[in-house]
Amino acid sequence: MVNRRISADLKEAALRMWEHGWELSDICSALIVSARSMYRWRAIFNKLGRVTRPPSGLRGRPRIISLLALDACHKIYAENNDTYLTELQWFLAVHHDIAISISALQATLQKAGLT
Repeated sequence: MVNRRISADLKEAALRMWEHGWELSDICSALIVSARSMYRWRAIFNKLGRVTRPPSGLRGRPRIISLLALDACHKIYAENNDTYLTELQWFLAVHHDIAISISALQATLQKAGLT
């Protein structure tokens, strides 16, 4: 079967049909889903109480600079607003163990609104 996104409503309806005594093969042919999907949805429902998993907390690329280090950069700029990027790069390397290029540091600071 082709990989496709199936709505939570359809998954819930399929599980309800299965609960009410429909044959698994009939549900699969009527809704064009695989039996394996049905078993997976039932396992997720039994575990979580809903047919879909919650979204993963890990989304997108990992950030080079953590929020703690970015907050430290913000404090440095608040105390001394004429700090050079090379000085900030050195600070991050020594105090936060972050190796970052000047261009990446500048882009990160611009996105954070610090420059």
